[in-house]
Amino acid sequence: MQMDNLEKVLNNVIATLEQGRGEIFDISQDCHEQVTALEVEHREINLEIRDVINQVTEMERQERRARVRLMEVSRDFNRYNQESIREAYEAARELQIILIDLRQKEQYLHRRRKEIGIQIKKFDNIAQKADHFLQSTGMALKILQGNVERINDSLEDIQRKQQMEMWIIESQEAERRRIARDLHDGPAQSLASMLIRLDLIGHLWGDDSQNILEEIDNIRQMGKETLSDIRRLMFDLKPSLMHEDNFATTLRDFFHDYEAKYNFNIEFVLFGKERKYDMSLEIALFRLVQESLTNVRKHSGMKSALVKLEDRGEELTLIIKDEGGGFELEQVRDNKESYGILGMMERVKLFGGQMEILSSRGLGTQVIIKVPLEGGASNEQN
Repeated sequence: MQMDNLEKVLNNVIATLEQGRGEIFDISQDCHEQVTALEVEHREINLEIRDVINQVTEMERQERRARVRLMEVSRDFNRYNQESIREAYEAARELQIILIDLRQKEQYLHRRRKEIGIQIKKFDNIAQKADHFLQSTGMALKILQGNVERINDSLEDIQRKQQMEMWIIESQEAERRRIARDLHDGPAQSLASMLIRLDLIGHLWGDDSQNILEEIDNIRQMGKETLSDIRRLMFDLKPSLMHEDNFATTLRDFFHDYEAKYNFNIEFVLFGKERKYDMSLEIALFRLVQESLTNVRKHSGMKSALVKLEDRGEELTLIIKDEGGGFELEQVRDNKESYGILGMMERVKLFGGQMEILSSRGLGTQVIIKVPLEGGASNEQN
C-alpha cells in the first residue's frame, strides 16, 4: 500500500510537470510565431515608409511649383483672367491636401513601426522566459525520474522495482515521440510554409530593387538551414522501430540510417546469438548506443566508431569504441558534461548492469556496458 501511494504521488507530480511543460511549450511557440509575423510586418512598414517619403518629396516639389505658378498668375492680372487664377489656386490647394495626407500617413507609419518594435520585444521576452522554464522543468523531471530506483531499493520491493523500470523507459520514449511530433507539426511545417511564401514574394516583387531580392534570398537560405537542423534533431529524437526478429537487426538498420545522415562510418561486430530481448532492455540499450555515437561524432574529432555486441547467454556486453582525442574522466565529472555520463550509468544500473568508461587524452574512448540476461532474453534467434 505504501508503494502504491508513493507511485501515485510520483505519477501525479510527473504528470503535472509534463502538462505544465506542454502548456509552456505552446506559449513559447505562439510567441515565436508572433515575433516572426511582427518582424515581417516591421520590414513591410519600413518599405512603405521609404515609399511614402519618396512620395512626400515629390509632392513637395510639385506643391512648390504650384505655389510659384499661383503667385505669377496673381501678380499679372493683365495676362491672366479670373478663370486662370482660380484654376491655379485650386491646383495648389489640391496638392497641399495631398501633401498633408501623405505626411499624416508617414507619421502613422512611424508610430506603427515603433509599436511593433515594442511588441516584438515583449513577445521575445515571454518566449525566452518560457524556454528557460522548459529547461528547468526538464532537469527537474530527469532528477525525479533518476531517483525512482533509489526509492524502490529503499522499500526492497523487487517486483515493483521492475514495473517502475519499465515505466521510466516508456515515459522517456513517450516524451521523445511527443517532442519529435511537435517539431514536425509545428516549426518544421511553419518553416516549409515560410519558404513557399518567400518564393511567392520573389515572383511578385521581381521588379523591385536588387536589395530586396537579396534579402529574400538570405531569408530563404536561413529557413532551409533551420529546417535541415530541425529534421536532424527529429532523426535523433525519433526512436528506431524495434525489429521483430532480433536486437542486432535493429542496430544494423539504425547504423545504416545514421551513416547516411551524418556521413559517419560505424563498424558493427557481433558475437554470440542474435536474439530478441525484453522491449525495455532493447530501448535502453538502443538509447545508450545512440548517445555514445553522438558523443563520438561531436567530441572525439572522428567520423568513425566501432560497436561490439556480445551475447554470452547469461550476460550481454556492449562496447562503443573510438580512436579520437579522448578525455580525462575525472575532469569531465567535475563539470556539467557529467550529467550525460551519470544518466547513462544510472540507466544501466536499472537493469542490474554496470557501465565503465575508459578514456585518456589522445588514446580514444571505450564505453563498456554489461547487463545480466537472467530471464532477459527470449529463445528467438535467427
